[in-house]
Amino acid sequence: MSERRIKLRVPAITVLAAGALVALAAWPVFLGARDGGGPDASAQSAPAPVKPDWRVRDASIAFLESRAGRQSGDMLTPRMLSAEYLQRYRERGDLGDVQRAEHAARVSLAAQPRGNVAGDAALASALLTLHRFREAKAAIADARRWKRDDPGLAAEAASLDLELGDVDNARRLAATYRDHPSFDVVTARLDEETGHLAHARALVDRAMRRADAIYDTPAERRAWLHARAGELAFEAGDREAARRVAREALAIFHDHLRALTLLARVELADGRFAAARDAALRASAVQPNPEVLGMLADAQSALGERDAAAATRDEIFAVARIGNALHVNDRLLTVWEADHRVRTGEAYAIARRELTIRDDVYAEDTLAWTAAQAGHWDVARTAIAKALRYGSEDPSMRRHAEAIAAHAGS
Repeated sequence: MSERRIKLRVPAITVLAAGALVALAAWPVFLGARDGGGPDASAQSAPAPVKPDWRVRDASIAFLESRAGRQSGDMLTPRMLSAEYLQRYRERGDLGDVQRAEHAARVSLAAQPRGNVAGDAALASALLTLHRFREAKAAIADARRWKRDDPGLAAEAASLDLELGDVDNARRLAATYRDHPSFDVVTARLDEETGHLAHARALVDRAMRRADAIYDTPAERRAWLHARAGELAFEAGDREAARRVAREALAIFHDHLRALTLLARVELADGRFAAARDAALRASAVQPNPEVLGMLADAQSALGERDAAAATRDEIFAVARIGNALHVNDRLLTVWEADHRVRTGEAYAIARRELTIRDDVYAEDTLAWTAAQAGHWDVARTAIAKALRYGSEDPSMRRHAEAIAAHAGS
């Protein structure tokens, strides 16, 4: 996985000013709490100009790194550094930054183990990104011992509940903070998993408009919300809306991985193979994960670029062999292998292992599909029933269910 670094030469005063951006990395937790105009006030506003905060990311990190460790008992600098590393990961896709974020958060907590709420939250964010969900949940629980009624921390807890398949507890938390902006994105995912896709789209749209109205919202976060809105539009069958908001996201943040992935998916579904190839190529330059490489290979094959498609498929196997040591791409890999009926036994084994890490409806769907492709039909039927038990409208889950049911009826 390539690592890109942007070298900036800025006056010292600019570097110091860039430190003010650090707190913005915690936007998902704290934005709702600082929106004093009510849940819909900023959502009604016109979009603010995009703040190019990514341009000073390296300078801000370099400054914080130069300060880290200078003062005994300093818990603030490593905590801020953790947030900046994690934000740079979101912008560039280098998992090394997530590992650095975890380390910095632990340094902060070592300096102040008790009452270091932001340190616990920073650690939880890093662990969540590394798919160490149970450890992340423990870190959020530590933070909530000190700030039990904080809506942002409650939203993080609910998000982890969903990853671990505890839909009932996620529902309880969502009901407690029903109208709080911090919960819009989490409640939207809950709605998506439980068959309320239209409401999920409305919540993400509201969160997107609120973020667009606030100049201090990190550009990557604004783009993420547009991409998320596009994913839900695609799931609802509204491809044109999905394409439009994906392009909006890329206008906000040019190389946004999630937006590029969505755009490639939409173009591939519409048979626009050259456009799909171009979007997937851009996405793979950010992070060559199995999903984007798989779409790239499919687009190349459809365009008759056989040698390029074969090379891309080889890269998928290379990523699986040496580029996925942290296992954060396991689900993407197994879905691609099952869809293409490649190494189906291995895909099934990985899907079973994934289920020990998290047991959300998508893990059950992945298990069902890989089991079906590997010929384990009893496992497939049980798993797809669990995946759909809350009424998900996800079209890929429905297609898997239909294929599994058809085999049972044959």
